[in-house]
Amino acid sequence: MANSRFKTRQSDRTDRVTGLPRLPAALAELPAMMRDNTAERLLGVISIAVVPDTLLFRHSLDAVHRLRVEASRRIRASLRPQDRLYAVSQREWLIVLPNLLSPAALSLAMVRLRERLFALSQDTPGISHLPRLALGAARWPQDGQEPLFLVQSARIARLVAEQGNEEMRDYAPEMESESDEARQMLDELRGVLRDHQGLQLFLQPQVDIASGRCHGAEALLRWQRSNGEWVPPPVILDAIDRLGERQNFNRWLIQQAIHTQLALRGRGIAIQLSINLSANDLLDAELPEMLGQTLATWDVPAASLTLEITETMMVEESWQVIDVLERLRQLGVSLSIDDFGTGYAGMSYLQRLPVQEVKIDQMFVRQAQDSDKAREIITSIIQLASRLQMTIVAEGVEDADTLQLLADLGCRSAQGYHFSRPLPLIGFIDWLWQRSTPAS
Repeated sequence: MANSRFKTRQSDRTDRVTGLPRLPAALAELPAMMRDNTAERLLGVISIAVVPDTLLFRHSLDAVHRLRVEASRRIRASLRPQDRLYAVSQREWLIVLPNLLSPAALSLAMVRLRERLFALSQDTPGISHLPRLALGAARWPQDGQEPLFLVQSARIARLVAEQGNEEMRDYAPEMESESDEARQMLDELRGVLRDHQGLQLFLQPQVDIASGRCHGAEALLRWQRSNGEWVPPPVILDAIDRLGERQNFNRWLIQQAIHTQLALRGRGIAIQLSINLSANDLLDAELPEMLGQTLATWDVPAASLTLEITETMMVEESWQVIDVLERLRQLGVSLSIDDFGTGYAGMSYLQRLPVQEVKIDQMFVRQAQDSDKAREIITSIIQLASRLQMTIVAEGVEDADTLQLLADLGCRSAQGYHFSRPLPLIGFIDWLWQRSTPAS
């Protein structure tokens, strides 16, 4: 079993054709490279890609593989020993160059890479034509203080080069054009994140179907702008990532969740509280330590917290992700797979991941009354998770008939508008009190 897990991790961490580490490895390794970078020097990131055209698509798959291998060899030969090369996709590479003397050194590196790859087709059997190359560069910390933001800055610069029929571009903020309204929202959100005022966590109950007892709640992000507009959570999170503030936000999220638990326990309410993590969060090697320190500071039991991850993000499961998940589990927190049934990785990976809970995606729950296929999927998930001794929660339950159907299929827990919409903390406490008070 240990050997099979090691092999899985090895294949997850490398590109099968080139043998290069993949993008998740870059995001996991960049924090250490940033810390080790000499203060008076800069760290550069280059995105380099083949711009496909019709002639390239007519080449055989074997020929394209040979092109990728030869291009990778030439790029590596152009780098210093301390530089790092990653495979992003079939046509894109990422290069990290620490301790550069000046911005000119980063521009020179792009020129050398372009020259090395200029005659690539002449030395690649089966390739008679090489499409145009596009390169984009970004600098740390000027163009992004966090790994993902910095990498995406380089990729944006490369994309602008592609679209502008150019070979090389350095990142500039004006490459990201925004409407006046979008800029205003980003500016307001930047202030909210700085002052930690305005963002809220609303709680949606999770209920035991048989007893009707509320045993948990999912903490859901809410933000009401100064103009009264409520911003949808996906828009908030996308804006946070574009601002490069994900780590700052995560600190707030974890502290806010723990303070919410303290407030609930102060009222004598002992329930499980769930918060959501993004794919990039699972590549943050420092997340388990930060969470552990915060739990210890406020003396909140780790077992009272559940971290939800979406199944679709686990399609990109890598050794870094598994390592972070295992370290989180060692803290004592529970792990849950959200939106289960919508991903492509298949159910078998449940046996490899240290998760304790599966949440059935609301798409299937809402179709359960009318769709045989939806009921089959729900039944399969319940049976598999039950055999693996996992908790099962159905999301999106909106009526009593659906709740009864889920109970008949063997589901034990549910959440949705049938019980309550997401509520602010005080409203959630009032909801609990009303359910526990007998009607007169």
